[in-house]
Amino acid sequence: MPTDARLRSLAEQLDGGMIPRRQFLRKSVILTGGTAAGLAVLRGMATAQPKTRLRIWLFKSYVTGGNDILAKHVEAWAKERSVEPEFDWATFGDREQKFVAAIEAGNPPDVAEMNYQGPMRYKAALRDVTKLAKDLAATRGGLLPYADRVVQFNGQYFGVARLAFGGGLHVRKDLLAEKGLKMPKVYDPDVIEVAKKCQDPSKDIWGFGQTLNRCDDGNGFMQNILWDYGGSAWDKDGRPALATSNLKANMAALQFAVDTIQKYKVQPPGVMGWNDASNNEAYMAGKLVTTNNGASLYYAMGAKKHPLFEKTQVVLTPGGPAGSFVFAGAYNWGVFQKSKHHELAEDLIRWVEDEKRFEEYMKACSGQAGPVYKARAEHPYWKSDPNYEGMLQNIMRSVWPGYPGPISPAAIEVQAQYMLCDMAGRVVSAGLSLEAALKETHGRVEEVYKIRGGK
Repeated sequence: MPTDARLRSLAEQLDGGMIPRRQFLRKSVILTGGTAAGLAVLRGMATAQPKTRLRIWLFKSYVTGGNDILAKHVEAWAKERSVEPEFDWATFGDREQKFVAAIEAGNPPDVAEMNYQGPMRYKAALRDVTKLAKDLAATRGGLLPYADRVVQFNGQYFGVARLAFGGGLHVRKDLLAEKGLKMPKVYDPDVIEVAKKCQDPSKDIWGFGQTLNRCDDGNGFMQNILWDYGGSAWDKDGRPALATSNLKANMAALQFAVDTIQKYKVQPPGVMGWNDASNNEAYMAGKLVTTNNGASLYYAMGAKKHPLFEKTQVVLTPGGPAGSFVFAGAYNWGVFQKSKHHELAEDLIRWVEDEKRFEEYMKACSGQAGPVYKARAEHPYWKSDPNYEGMLQNIMRSVWPGYPGPISPAAIEVQAQYMLCDMAGRVVSAGLSLEAALKETHGRVEEVYKIRGGK
């Protein structure tokens, strides 16, 4: 075998970990008569080393323009830092399952875009990013209170806040104008009156599109409606209260939710089979008068120059007898403890959260990139479209899972397991009584509280 070939063979053994560096140099001296050739090979190997690979999980929202810009920013950072980014995208339907499976397998990503559940639910697997989170917040006027509650636990930050999904009640203002109706402020009687007077089932046009099914849309609605009627899954001390101190208010809230389907008949047939995309599709097909949704619906109509874009008004999410309550959540960046490249991961977060880059992203999202920092809430962008005002105010008045008690890992877990929309489904689809469904779900909440509590 020629000397060059034998030297390459030795180099391959070194690269594969089969021989130590000292043995490689000793044998290369024998082959070449000196160390210079062996050192030259080592230098060549160093320059030919593969780039550091960073596993990055991102959320694939329905706002495709925003997804594209975020990917562009990450790729620009990777090129600047000579990093090979390994992307993985998840959306509403598979996001949490992927996180749970990866953490249980001991193979989480290096850095990930998480929803509001991540910092508390996965904190045992996440790095403490307190310094980075505080550094970013300090130069942006501070974190808004609703976002701060989500990304930290007992003063330790396990997530770096990024954005909240703006949204609200999307209303066909042309149909309301034809009937001389005002924009609704509460669900009952306002939304019900608008829905009844504007719908036309013979033309497959329905007054209200709001699934109670197991999905993020159903989850958010059921949580809000309990608060609107003065109830909650929790009492002011953070203890389970679905079927105890809050039973009467919760029964009234659940009754209203069920009545939209069974009594008032303002919802489309099959609404309990919907997922998070279904109401978007039904609204753009002209089948809905009103629907609660994030800004992705408004974005999609604008991007497609849809005829309903100009006929749609986005207003504050309606309320009930106790007031109008919403939870906006806060998407955030998490860095996992298993990562060997946590410094690179934090550098990536600083890069994409640069205000000029975030502004480019925000302007492509039609209200979906809501503020988590005070300075971002004051950006002129939020006055550039009348429909953004309702989206912004929904975010600014957000309460938290666990309200009126403290936010807690148990409250986050109840949301993560879709317990409240499961409860509604047990009434609508399984025929349970309101009280039976509430007591059944209360038992599930208590089990979570015993395990997670305020830990």
